[in-house]
Amino acid sequence: MATFFTRRKFQIAVVDLRTVSFDVPPQEILTKDSVTVAVDAVVYYKINSPMAAVCNVADYSRSTRLLASTTLRNILGTKNLADILADREVIASDILHHLDSATDPWGVKVDLQLLP
Repeated sequence: MATFFTRRKFQIAVVDLRTVSFDVPPQEILTKDSVTVAVDAVVYYKINSPMAAVCNVADYSRSTRLLASTTLRNILGTKNLADILADREVIASDILHHLDSATDPWGVKVDLQLLP
């Protein structure tokens, strides 16, 4: 746990530094070849910088969850069904790269696992 004061509102913020996991709810995704696919995932994240997590984004947990859902839909929506089935590892690393680079300014380190 990291505890610190913010000057603006004189509040104490307690940030859990343990790894947190959450399920991305099943997403109905329309692929590039017009096939509807339901995909879900598990996201693990850990706070690397408590100060950035509190000062750079209003709610890092909710923002990370919403970003994971949006990124999953956006990346898979550009793929054909055959590509999704054949290149799961490549797609997962692409999604992870997008998530990790987007959450880096928030002090959040993300790990992702797509579910079958």
